[in-house]
Amino acid sequence: MKRLGLAAAVLLSAASAFAGADQYGGFARYADEGSLKPFARDLGGVLGAATFQSGRSLGLTGFDVGIRFGGQAYPSKGDNILRNNGVRAFGLPWVQAEVGMPFKLSGFIRGISYQGLTIAGGGIRYGIYAASDKPWAPQVLVSVVGHSVVHQDFSASHFGANLVCSAGTPFFAPYAGVGMDRTRLVVRQSTLDPSLNGREVSTLESRFTLGMRLTPYQFTYFSLAATMAHGHAGGEAGLGVRF
Repeated sequence: MKRLGLAAAVLLSAASAFAGADQYGGFARYADEGSLKPFARDLGGVLGAATFQSGRSLGLTGFDVGIRFGGQAYPSKGDNILRNNGVRAFGLPWVQAEVGMPFKLSGFIRGISYQGLTIAGGGIRYGIYAASDKPWAPQVLVSVVGHSVVHQDFSASHFGANLVCSAGTPFFAPYAGVGMDRTRLVVRQSTLDPSLNGREVSTLESRFTLGMRLTPYQFTYFSLAATMAHGHAGGEAGLGVRF
């Protein structure tokens, strides 16, 4: 447990360093008409990140709790909200809990209060194949997730869907996912252009993930993945306990 706690502290510290300070705090100062959709794409890219680390369903009575981080290497072209705020790499950390259910289903909830954002989300997964721990047995699942975001200057909602596959051993399992993110952004306050207050924009973008999950100790795992969300490179990481 001490090693797990140390690893969790290291992951959270790395996530904070990657994300930077007050990355979303420049919204009111820099939000203009042309920056809203690029910002919505970037926000949706990190909201949809780190929702899975395997194509294997939990199985009935299974349980998983841990921390996650999803980030993007740089803001999209036209996202002056982040760029003019001096943001380079950015992302979000999460606390996530999952539980296995009947009929090859599992559900999860996640949330964070971070840099002025309050985010609550959750989703459900369906395993196309029965859960198996046989070496290199293919595992495939469909995953959907939704989020609600509140900030003093904007609000947002997000819906994501992914098809995930994996295979491996009890100690090492590579995985891959393909999916989409739909993000709806509502401007609550723009001091740069007050006429935008109440303005809504929506985006629909692709997502690709390639990663690996390692289980160095029984029930304890960590995962790392590279992502390509709306054509922009990023990464994911996770650490958790899974039964």
